[in-house]
Amino acid sequence: MTMPSQLVPKIGALVIVDMQSQGFPLARSAMRGVKREVRLAMERGWHIIVVEYDLDCAGDTDSDLLELLSDYAFKHKVKKAHENGSREVVEYCAKHGLPTKLFRVVGVMTDVCVAQTSYGLVGRLSDCTVEVVKSACACAFSRYDWNEFPSHERLRLVD
Repeated sequence: MTMPSQLVPKIGALVIVDMQSQGFPLARSAMRGVKREVRLAMERGWHIIVVEYDLDCAGDTDSDLLELLSDYAFKHKVKKAHENGSREVVEYCAKHGLPTKLFRVVGVMTDVCVAQTSYGLVGRLSDCTVEVVKSACACAFSRYDWNEFPSHERLRLVD
């Protein structure tokens, strides 16, 4: 799905965290929800930022997800060196003029990389809102206690 170049998304960005199934097998368990969010972001014309943990053992983002994004004009890839990828996302957005008012965050691991990246975004950007899509996240716990997720007035948990 491609969009005409004159249509530039301005509203939000979907941030996909560590959906690298080679290094993070739990990525497969979040895939259905992540793909749903990708389709929604594409319908909205949002930018989609794929964040990868820059580790050789992690591999590339899952091939099924990359295939879904293959023809989408507003996809981006960012490599991070730490669990918290917010610095890399913010720097990339600033450098390329991407919107920073609203982020939807999905991926793995809910309690580590997703939590740190989400909380980092609201900490680095004083006027953004971050929505974490619970149904598009996965962690090692069979049932994650969302009451343990970092809280902030501009960080929302959505279904």
